[in-house]
Amino acid sequence: MRKKVRPPTYDALKKGRTHGFGLLLDAVLNEPQKVRDIISENPEVLYETCWVGENVLHWLAVENKHEEIRLLRSLGSPIPVYALVEAVEHGHAETIIALLELGAEVIPSDITRALENTYFSHSKKKKSLIRRYFRQFGHEI
Repeated sequence: MRKKVRPPTYDALKKGRTHGFGLLLDAVLNEPQKVRDIISENPEVLYETCWVGENVLHWLAVENKHEEIRLLRSLGSPIPVYALVEAVEHGHAETIIALLELGAEVIPSDITRALENTYFSHSKKKKSLIRRYFRQFGHEI
């Protein structure tokens, strides 16, 4: 019987920008064929952060890079809670779907706040669409 492996948690992220963050981000964006080797050589690189405390997967969520998110998640990257929140704030539909499919933690009150954030002011249609995405994954927002 296989032992269930728990996914890495956001709490394991390192604080402060490190060389590994830049190295991994550059590879993901410009040379994705090298990403697997970089992570194999140093799995801790998935936990390295930029100055604002985002790991590379979180940074990609803010930038709506859903295919790159799928790549990192397939190689073991944790999904920070606020990656999904910020994707909602920005209205990045493809990223929201990817994060939900990949098992992002959903905190309904945080998602509701993100959706109602007046700084981003999404249309009623966009808000409705995002709520439907969450409903499909069993979350009432």
